[in-house]
Amino acid sequence: MTKPLLELKNVQMKYRRYRFGRVIKEFKALDKLSLSVGKGQIFGFLGPNGAGKTTTIKCLTGILDCDDGDIYISGKNIKTEAFNIKNIIGFLPEQVGLYGRLTPMETLEFYGGFYNINKKELENKSEKLLKTLGLAKEANRPVNEFSLGMKKRLALASALLHEPDILILDEPTSGLDPRGVKALRSVLLDLNSKGLTILLSSHVLSEIQEICTHVGIINNGKLIRQENISKIIDEVNKTDIKLSLRVKGLNENNLEQLENKKGIEIVRKTKIKKHTLLLLKLKEKLIPWVTDKLVSENVKIYSIEPQKTSLEDVFLKETEVSEND
Repeated sequence: MTKPLLELKNVQMKYRRYRFGRVIKEFKALDKLSLSVGKGQIFGFLGPNGAGKTTTIKCLTGILDCDDGDIYISGKNIKTEAFNIKNIIGFLPEQVGLYGRLTPMETLEFYGGFYNINKKELENKSEKLLKTLGLAKEANRPVNEFSLGMKKRLALASALLHEPDILILDEPTSGLDPRGVKALRSVLLDLNSKGLTILLSSHVLSEIQEICTHVGIINNGKLIRQENISKIIDEVNKTDIKLSLRVKGLNENNLEQLENKKGIEIVRKTKIKKHTLLLLKLKEKLIPWVTDKLVSENVKIYSIEPQKTSLEDVFLKETEVSEND
């Protein structure tokens, strides 16, 4: 079995509040957290606020030292090889910090100095990255004239200069407009298609569902689920969906027919003037039966809207379960 590119084993982290040199309060941010990310994956790291996502990322990138447990990246233990590991990680934080008076080329020249890249190679890499990220025409503009989306793309170029084994992103689409989100998504998919492993933390579950190959859900500092996203989608597709209908001419006999049909549950019935709003829970394959039955009974259907289960529903269900354990 191939070893994962990134592996956390029983990682623990506590935040401590001190007064007069003594610990007066402790908060457990990570509680024996274990997870793994395989080479070539786009791994979505999910969890509610306060779940431990940012703390995990800070431990992965060496910003924080965990209290206990082990973190391995490309087979290297961050405890003993922190310097070498930082050379194989690319990191894009949620809040990008760039020098406003520098141009993109000057910015990349500055950050390239940390990786001992020779001048000619650095110039070639910078030009290529700026072209890939759609910033080639802005190469000589000062960064303080850039939009947030442009700044994020430049920060991403800085994170990719040294050709890392894994790219770690913390809320990469935060503050971006739909066009910026689409552009960043396209770039990440292209980078992944060329072999780059990506771990991204995000609150935008639709974005995770759109781009990621695997998902890990964390709550209260513990991993509560790790799965191939295609398996989650298959699971979602097998579950009941909700069907919202706005109809006219519905009577008690129609309702009884729906209630007596195996696999259909009436969740809610609301009368609004001459119309009735119905919310049904059923298997998707039963939708034609419902519409045919109502139409044959002279019930007029004004709107019909299937509401499929999404990754958001899975996330809410899993985190609710862990809260109640």
